[in-house]
Amino acid sequence: MKRILYFDNLKGLLILFVILVHTITVCSSHFGFDRSVFKIIMFFLIPLFIFTTGVFAKKSKRTPLKRAIKLLIIYIVLQILITIYYAYVLHIISPTKSILIPRFTLWYLLTCVYLYLAEYLFRNYKFKPVFITSLILALLIGFVKPINDTLSLTRTITDLPFFVLGYYSEEINILKLTKKYKPIILALTILITIWFLFNRNFFLFKDTYLKYNYFSYRTPGECFIKRCLIYIVVFVYSSFILNIVPKGKNFLTYLGTRTLILYILHGILLKTIYSLNLFISNPIMGTIIVYFLVLFLCLVIEYLFNKLNKIITKDFNKIHIPITFNKFLNFIK
Repeated sequence: MKRILYFDNLKGLLILFVILVHTITVCSSHFGFDRSVFKIIMFFLIPLFIFTTGVFAKKSKRTPLKRAIKLLIIYIVLQILITIYYAYVLHIISPTKSILIPRFTLWYLLTCVYLYLAEYLFRNYKFKPVFITSLILALLIGFVKPINDTLSLTRTITDLPFFVLGYYSEEINILKLTKKYKPIILALTILITIWFLFNRNFFLFKDTYLKYNYFSYRTPGECFIKRCLIYIVVFVYSSFILNIVPKGKNFLTYLGTRTLILYILHGILLKTIYSLNLFISNPIMGTIIVYFLVLFLCLVIEYLFNKLNKIITKDFNKIHIPITFNKFLNFIK
């Protein structure tokens, strides 16, 4: 599949925010500082990541089933290995903790598996009925008690509208629409941001994750209304980000072509830093250092990973081994 610089840049920007959000989550647990202001990032972070997944899914030459199987294999292998690492090396979870609950960041991989398979249900239909149906499901699923975060079911359904938007992005010219209404989007973004800074506790982190059913709250009806408002805010912020992403080749492009391995690595590194208590005493500097350290280590490991790929492939080809390590490495990229 031919790379698209704009969407690679978007993914690169988002992976920087993903690492930032998870760094702040881990550091706030250690230092005890208030992270409520960073909820603003959650209004566009995961929705846009799911959106780009939909964009690339539509452009992929592989069938949805092949893409889903590949990602499911990656998920299962990582879920088992990371569970062993967390339980027996870091000792931060019980060995008996349900294997059905995705470890830290791995829920995203499982959600993408479901979304790929969901393509079979809607790909022969027009955008409008599919999007409206997906949005209704996303809003009403909170009233269904049996569906929860086990196997990332709730997040899959609540994120489905963003996947649909990405999947049909060319058909509805979504980038042209966001550009056309850029002044209005900018004004709304500023107004919502100002309002949010004075009402940071109106939306809980619990709300922004979109993974809990309404009965986990005291007032399910109020939670339903909040979720409706969250989707409005998400569409505004996401449109704003789409308008500011650069189109040319830059450092974000490099990151955007490596998001999967960076996504996997950063979660493991952050959990390791937290469990080993590798922090300095100053909360601000400590958080900044952890963020750039994790980003640096992710890039170094990815670089070494590719070097190993080339070296082993070259040696294997010399002795004519038909199934090279390169194929395995490319499989998980």
